[in-house]
Amino acid sequence: MTGSPTLPHAFLHNARTRGEDPALRYKDNGTWHDIPWDSYRRRALTVAAALQARGLERGDLVATLCTNRVEWLVWDMAALMLGCVTVPIYPTSIADAVGYIVGHSGSKAILAEDGAQMAKLLSLEEGSTALQLIVLVEGESEDERVVTWEALVDQGGALSDSQDAIEAAVDDLEPGAMATIVYTSGTTGPPKGAMLSHTNMMAMAESLASVLRLDHEQSSLSFLPLSHIAERLQGQIMAIRIGYTVNMGEGLLKVAENLVETEPTLLVCVPRLWEKYYSKISAGLEGAPPLRRKLFDWATGVGLAGHHALATTGSMPPTLRVQYDVADRLVLGKLRQRLGMARGKAFVSGAAPLSADIGRFFASLGIVIQEVYGQTECTGVCTYNPVDGVRYGTVGLAAPGIEVKIADDGEILVRGDNVFLGYFKNPEATAETVVDGWLLTGDVGAMDGDGYVRITDRKKDIIVTAGGKNVSPQNIENRLKTFEGISQVVVVGDKRKFLSALVTLDDEGLEELWSRDDRKLPPAEARAADADVQRHIQRCIDEVNKGLNSYETLKKFRVLTEDFTVESGELTPSLKVKRRVIQRRYEDLIDAFYSEKFV
Repeated sequence: MTGSPTLPHAFLHNARTRGEDPALRYKDNGTWHDIPWDSYRRRALTVAAALQARGLERGDLVATLCTNRVEWLVWDMAALMLGCVTVPIYPTSIADAVGYIVGHSGSKAILAEDGAQMAKLLSLEEGSTALQLIVLVEGESEDERVVTWEALVDQGGALSDSQDAIEAAVDDLEPGAMATIVYTSGTTGPPKGAMLSHTNMMAMAESLASVLRLDHEQSSLSFLPLSHIAERLQGQIMAIRIGYTVNMGEGLLKVAENLVETEPTLLVCVPRLWEKYYSKISAGLEGAPPLRRKLFDWATGVGLAGHHALATTGSMPPTLRVQYDVADRLVLGKLRQRLGMARGKAFVSGAAPLSADIGRFFASLGIVIQEVYGQTECTGVCTYNPVDGVRYGTVGLAAPGIEVKIADDGEILVRGDNVFLGYFKNPEATAETVVDGWLLTGDVGAMDGDGYVRITDRKKDIIVTAGGKNVSPQNIENRLKTFEGISQVVVVGDKRKFLSALVTLDDEGLEELWSRDDRKLPPAEARAADADVQRHIQRCIDEVNKGLNSYETLKKFRVLTEDFTVESGELTPSLKVKRRVIQRRYEDLIDAFYSEKFV
């Protein structure tokens, strides 16, 4: 299909041409079930008819406060077919954040997953929002604004004429009109609502489909929040544009299990998950017999050589091909099978920088991670690493149909049909962000002679030491996070005479590390202050410092008693660190680094 003007248009095309093929799969009572494209269509039209009967019309705002599940996607498509504007909200958001987005957007209706999510809405002050309808997926309520999902579906099911009219009117939707507002995760302040059109979404889907070489026979695993543009792209927008199957995962905690069960051909991850897989594989090797470790090292050495040959010449020399086939049969293929990645055709990492070392490690296993770069304001992606030309440490080339250039001050600028309409109710911020059609990303980088882009840092995250040296904290943090037992790292030292770090622990990694040496690890609450743990972190820092300039090295550190979490407000839902929040929260500790009394 070519020239799909809107997401609902592409959706209906799939229902007509792939009616009985699986569009969605979900797990219930331990069993995976299929939802064909035509059934998906009927469900969405049923909900759309009910919403229309309850007064929703073109241009109204419709929000979603729910984890990834079939109802999320059905609700969103129902609203889009009516010409409404959808507003996804992270289900991990606290009540105040939910209230801000619901109030700021002016949403009239919202899908709430359960009583806990509904409580966030019912706690809002009367008159503070335009909210008229709350649809509850699980549970019941006596509040007059609340209707259950079952009741909504029953109402829409009786409105067959309305369903037909809604379907017929899809061709009248304006591609350039606002389709969704995706609120940024607020790493640098209150969230801003990025307005995306159908043109933005479909242009992005077209571009990514070509570079990831996807077709309707592919499948993906949806487990990152659908409220984030990266998951929205692979779990909804691209799936609908291309027609592939989406497996609705059971969340971050069940990723490993769900991967093995579904064996998707497309896997989109954030770097933190790749890091965790890397740590787990490395930990498993530490206690392996010498012969097994030697075999693994040989196999991955051959695997990396094979990957390099394919990336540089397009083929392997005959001798290397024979070695590669043996290594793949004995080691690499079996490991991919255990990970649930044996059928993978496209492995993607985005939302934060991926360590080049981790990229090379997975390439040695036959898992070539294509790092992409972008942000909500450019509908998720503007550069990509081609699978047959990955350059680790870069975010790749400009995606098809998109222009990327570096400004005089190093800022990365983007132009194309994927650039958003602007910030909702914030023309001042829009004017500061889009200048002469170019999106000012706020990221600093460089471009080599072949067009590959390398990110050095966020424009506002760069640390300038008291000696005037510019330091990229993310480069240091990413290296440290590859060590076993370390979860998160935040480097500090802006306008200070040296750099220091706040470190959090990966308890699972520490336990595996200590058990291999037959050492007794203290209780979780005592680990941060334990002398052996401190020495382990110091050894990791010393190792990283060896590869840094003197002004980049870490002189002091402190192990925190608790890890950063989304719930605590220190991580975004896509697991990026909120530097400002952390620096405010640990201001006294950071100041102590630079006090003569620091111990």
